[in-house]
Amino acid sequence: MTPSETYTALKAKTDEQLMRRSRSGDEDAFALLVRRYEAPLYRYLFRMLQNSADAEDVFQETFLRIYRNLHRFREDGRFKPWAYRIAANLARDRLRARKRRSELPLDDGTTGNGPMPPQPDAAAGAAETARRVEMALSRLPAKQRSVFLLARYEGLAYGEIARMLRIPVGTVKSRMNKAAQFLLRCLEQDGS
Repeated sequence: MTPSETYTALKAKTDEQLMRRSRSGDEDAFALLVRRYEAPLYRYLFRMLQNSADAEDVFQETFLRIYRNLHRFREDGRFKPWAYRIAANLARDRLRARKRRSELPLDDGTTGNGPMPPQPDAAAGAAETARRVEMALSRLPAKQRSVFLLARYEGLAYGEIARMLRIPVGTVKSRMNKAAQFLLRCLEQDGS
């Protein structure tokens, strides 16, 4: 098989198959997993942390932990919830450390190499709404923000989020409800 045929064959594999190959020492399989999750996981982390440098750092730390713990991935496990659980835990740790240091983000997320560049041709109204939503999201408590982002931005089901965060589905629903109510209140207050 040529290298491009090998890559094409790898691309057809599920995340879980790539993890099994990674555990057997296939570095190409692991690199493909990193590429698959680079944009969606970065976006999730950026929205959690509100800082592109922190999001990049935590993304890298997430995959470093995954690599170091390949042997701990269960044969019957699902990769996506496992990866997002690691990322969510690292993001919460970063937020706690930031709070202890009373650190404020140095950027507004519009700079850096992440996949969230500014959109200069976006309509003014849509840009303003997006800014207000991002501001409201940044004020959400971390636990509620995590659940909201996983459900609304990453499209995960409540059951998946519950398994990922190791909390009951009822807690996911409660946090989601509180997050939605909080965001609506913020948007109504900012809009008046």
